[in-house]
Amino acid sequence: MTLHKLPFENRWSNGNQAWQWHVHLERIGLENVRFWFMMETSRREEGMSLPSEVPPGFVRDWLAYHDRTHERRATRWRIATAVLAAIAAIAASATFWLMTTLPK
Repeated sequence: MTLHKLPFENRWSNGNQAWQWHVHLERIGLENVRFWFMMETSRREEGMSLPSEVPPGFVRDWLAYHDRTHERRATRWRIATAVLAAIAAIAASATFWLMTTLPK
């Protein structure tokens, strides 16, 4: 039996069952799971409940994990863009300075 480690905290089931849920949700895809969860939540508020093999709490934690991962990635891109913009501005300033101070 292979032990799998989830990339987020699991408090809903044992490791093997949770890993199967994780793989199932990954196969469905983030946006599809998000839509399904939204529909499931609105139906539950109306008193209806759809049978599901994955508990809503696990889905909520899985979505939160993906949201955190996306936010980290977006922050890294913002920082990288700012650094590259600063380097480009310094290079442009240095070029302008050199062009104006060097004799012709």
